[in-house]
Formats: sequence, structure tokens, C-alpha cells
Amino acid sequence: MKQLPKKIFAILLPIVCSACVIAFTFLCIQNFHTGFIHEHAAVIVSLSIGIEIVYIAATVFFCVRRIEVVYKFLLTGLILAAVILVGLYIFQVTGFIDKIDSREDLQELIEKTGVWGPLAFILLQALQVFLLPIPGILTVGAGVFVFGPWKTSLFSYIGILLGSFVAFWIGRVIGYKAAAWLVGKDALDSWLKKVSGKDRRILTAMFLLPVFPDDILCFVAGLSTMTWRYFIIMQIISRAISVVLTSFSMEGMIIPYTTWWGLLCWAVIGIAIIFLFILIYKKGDKIEAWFTNLFKSKKKAEKDAEPSPLRIKSEEKDGSEK
Repeated sequence: MKQLPKKIFAILLPIVCSACVIAFTFLCIQNFHTGFIHEHAAVIVSLSIGIEIVYIAATVFFCVRRIEVVYKFLLTGLILAAVILVGLYIFQVTGFIDKIDSREDLQELIEKTGVWGPLAFILLQALQVFLLPIPGILTVGAGVFVFGPWKTSLFSYIGILLGSFVAFWIGRVIGYKAAAWLVGKDALDSWLKKVSGKDRRILTAMFLLPVFPDDILCFVAGLSTMTWRYFIIMQIISRAISVVLTSFSMEGMIIPYTTWWGLLCWAVIGIAIIFLFILIYKKGDKIEAWFTNLFKSKKKAEKDAEPSPLRIKSEEKDGSEK
């Protein structure tokens, strides 16, 4: 009986989001009174709603097939699209969007909010780690557009660190049931199984590489043998690297997206990341053993080079006898 409200909510959420996406796509496009979208409104509406129907059908398919990871990913996109479209429609109706003709206007508007704008963004970044089903790359991208890469890096770093510590605390203190309720039992069990027996090494690699669900992994880390001290140090280092790279990569400031060599570099980086993770996952034990033996060999050589007390006494005795 206790599970009934949860099941009803799980059924209604995708239905309501799907309806909102289709309805507000039509309403938002119709509310453009000038420009390219207004001139080609009929074609854009048809294409947009057609793509959305295919997307919704894929979401239903993976839900029916009980492929939870893919379903939740698609559902997250659906929720995000519904929120954005509803927000856009509200801005159109209230006339707020007419006041923002450029990125500079939006930045000026945010600056007028004083400290509340950055605080709201920091809170959003913290909540998306352990509560809100929003991919971090989207919030960072929005932050870069509004605040620029430097401020976004700082605000995101603070918020994501706070959210990561809360997620770890939930896993460590409240326990498995709370973590499973927040991220999904199947997804949590899957990642716990993948890192079982080598949680420090695998989790550290996953946090450093940008292709893994860092938010779920914070809960996994809390349920693993990882200590608070190790987790905090690892997060301080890994989140700094990932946040700064993501913020400055958004506008092609590190490697451009507008040149053939830039796209080639990004492709090579993607392949290298996948290869590195596979290497760590498959050969991690051998790599760790190699490093351990390397340091042990050095220590052993230093120990053998040092004269032992018994050896010194023996040499002194031989000298006195002579």
C-alpha cells in the first residue's frame, strides 16, 4: 500500500511531461512574432513535435523493456525539456524575454540581483548532484552563458563539492535505502557491483574521467569502504579538474569546435578517455601491483644497502680478533 503513491507518481510523471513538451512547443513557437521561427512556424512545429513523439516513444519502449538506466536518462531529458519550455512560455507571456535581446542584457540583469544570482546557481549545482535529475553539463553550460567561464567554474565548484559531500553523507550515514530511493535501485546496484573490491581505484578514475555519472558515484562511494578523508581529497582534486575543463570547453576556449583539427582533437580525447578507463578497469590490479612492487623493490634495495646492527657487531668482532 505504501508503494502505491510512488507507482502512481512514476506513471504520471512521464505522461505529464510528454503532454507539456508537445503543448508548450506549439505555444512557444506560436508566440514568436518576428524572425526566422515566426516565418517558418508551421514547418518548425511539425518537425519539433515529430521528433518529440519519436523521443517519447523511445522512452516508453525502454520503460516497458525495464532498461532502467536508459529510461531514466531519457526521462531526465523529457523533464528538462518540459521545464525549459514552460519557463520560456512564461517569459514570453510576461514580456520578460523581450527585455533580453542579447547575452550582455541577460548578464546585466543577473548582475542586478547582486549576491542572490550566484547563490541560486550554487544551490542549483548542489541540488543537481543528489536531488534534481539534471545533468551537470547542462547546468555548467547555462552558467557559462550567464556568468562566463571563470565565475561558472568557481560557483559550480563550490556547489558541486557541497552536493557531493551531501550525497556521500546520505550513503554513509542514512544508508542504502535512501540512496536507492534517490538514484534508483537498479542503477545503484549496477555501479556497486562494478566497483566491488576495487572501489578506491575505480571510483577515483571515474571521477576524473568525464563520461561517468559522478552524482550516482558519490552515493556509491558513501556505501563503499572509502573513508571521508579520501573522498574529500579526491573530490577537491577531481571536481576542480572536471569543472574547469567543462566550463572552458563549452565555448571552445581550450579546443575549438569550429575547425576540423578541433573536432579531431575532441574525437581523439574521447577515444583516449574510453581506452584509459577500460585499461584501469581491466588491468587495474596489475597496474597497482606493478607500482607496489616498484616501491617495494626500492625500499628493499635501500634496506639491503643499510648495514644491520648484527652485521656491524660481527665486523667489529672480526676486527678485534685480528
